[in-house]
Amino acid sequence: MGQDSNRKSKKISKSRIPRKFRWDIVSLYKSGKEWQKDCSKLEELLNRLSELKYRFTEESGLFLEVLQLKDEILQLAQRIYTYAHMCKDEDNSNNLYQSFFYQASSLSVKAEKSLSFIEPAILSLDYNQLKKWLQDKKELQVYERCLEKIYRKKEHTLTAEEEKIIAQTGDMAYMFEYSFELLSYADLSFPKIKDEGGRIVPITQSNFSTLLRDKNREVRKRAFKSYYKVYQKHRNIYAALLAGNIKKDQFYSSTRKYNNSLEAALFSEKIPREVYTGLLDFVHKKINLLHKYTQLKRDYLGLDQLHMYDMYAPLAEGTSKIDYPEAQNMVLESFKPLGDTYSAIVREAFRERWIDVYETKGKTSGAYSTGSYGSKPFILMNYQGTLEDVYTLAHELGHSVHSYLTNKSQPFIYSTISIFLAEIASTTNEVLLTYYLLDKAKNKREKIVILNHFLEQFRTTFFRQVMFAELELLIHQAQERGEAITADFLCQKYADLNHFYYGKDVIIDKEIHLEWARIPHFFYRYYVYQYATGFALAIALGQRILKEGVPVATKYIDFLKKGSFDYPLSVLENIDINPVSSDYLDDALNQFNSLLEQFQNL
Repeated sequence: MGQDSNRKSKKISKSRIPRKFRWDIVSLYKSGKEWQKDCSKLEELLNRLSELKYRFTEESGLFLEVLQLKDEILQLAQRIYTYAHMCKDEDNSNNLYQSFFYQASSLSVKAEKSLSFIEPAILSLDYNQLKKWLQDKKELQVYERCLEKIYRKKEHTLTAEEEKIIAQTGDMAYMFEYSFELLSYADLSFPKIKDEGGRIVPITQSNFSTLLRDKNREVRKRAFKSYYKVYQKHRNIYAALLAGNIKKDQFYSSTRKYNNSLEAALFSEKIPREVYTGLLDFVHKKINLLHKYTQLKRDYLGLDQLHMYDMYAPLAEGTSKIDYPEAQNMVLESFKPLGDTYSAIVREAFRERWIDVYETKGKTSGAYSTGSYGSKPFILMNYQGTLEDVYTLAHELGHSVHSYLTNKSQPFIYSTISIFLAEIASTTNEVLLTYYLLDKAKNKREKIVILNHFLEQFRTTFFRQVMFAELELLIHQAQERGEAITADFLCQKYADLNHFYYGKDVIIDKEIHLEWARIPHFFYRYYVYQYATGFALAIALGQRILKEGVPVATKYIDFLKKGSFDYPLSVLENIDINPVSSDYLDDALNQFNSLLEQFQNL
């Protein structure tokens, strides 16, 4: 480990970052001019598709041609969009990149609209005729599972003309999320505060979480209050954007004849409703474990009261900065139980520049994994040198290796990874990293830091995401009843949930009532619950890999290759996991309690 971490966040120009720490975006396109050529090529493919629109169900040859053309269109659109959003996320203030992103988004909507006739036309075919084509034409057989999934959606698929109208709304519907991103990452300006040494530190979206981990309580408090003061000024526009997005979800679900938005969100992956509602019910019954953790944290910190700005406070003095090359080595060592194949892919990720490492001016905050079929995966980070950043690196590598193995093993049509499964891949890496770090800890203080970090992962990735999922359900249900989704409504509901989840020993500061406004995931319909289920499932899986070794690791690598060929619950059966049962939740929270006891004993 290096010198004590400097909490100041200096947004520098991308050109000053060494090439080896920037993602290899030119492997997608060498220039904007080359990207524009593919945009033109996409238009040509769409024109070819329109020529086949009214004839492709007449005979198997044309039917195959349209399905293959659909794959080519979607793969190219994915590549075009990936490049555009990566450019934008490098610098949200760059007008050229914004225009790329807008053009790519419009092209994606145009492609969806042009392709919208295919599923209704397939559903108009006699199923016995389709089965005969599949038997007679070998090249069609790769589409058999895909066609089965289309027929499953028959009652929720509209006529060709109606599907075309729905597809045309895509660009408009995305504007809620896009406006949220522009407001949050390009337009918002945060104040500066003084750190412990009297230095002036600008608050940014990226360094806010680092400031909340500052060992000095006054620094945490100043950052917390100053940050949310900005959101207070924009609370009404954030509420309007979120309400509009919820109405969008309701429109699509009712138009497609679902009972509600939750049913619509779960249907495509064949997830039973009880997986969602059972998660909320189970956590309600076990919420005393989270209260136990916050009490232990309050006592350890020697505080009479634990405020929300204390929640991320470090539990040991002198946490040092972890240089990025050291972080790379740490994750590689922790991944050894997964075998040589996995480690080789991670080394390739570092060598082939999958990762954009450091924060730069205008860059989107946070971290994510992205990519397109046929190209390398990419990871956006805003590395600050904290232990949290090392975990983020391990987490995003989990996503990227998952994509890499799926793309190598599946044809394009089955290369999509369900979010329900994706979070297992990322969190399993975090479990392995935790136990590696605990094993290598040199003293009691380091063990406390690591244990606290993993307990915090339980709090933030499990309990907090369940709280988000509960809020999301409450908002959708209120909208379905015709209630107004205002800033006051959202603040009150969020305050009530915080009181329940954190208990009487935590002061729910008024600023935290606004936290809903900064969460982008509320714009992704019923997305967040999968963080909690994925985390809990990964806890059980990580323990098995560490205890049972190669047999489980081999099954796990095979799991990472499955893509969307089968439904998530069927894929999980192959590694002996059943999310409909609450056993996996019991296992996860038993592990949480065990870690709490270790923490208490230390």
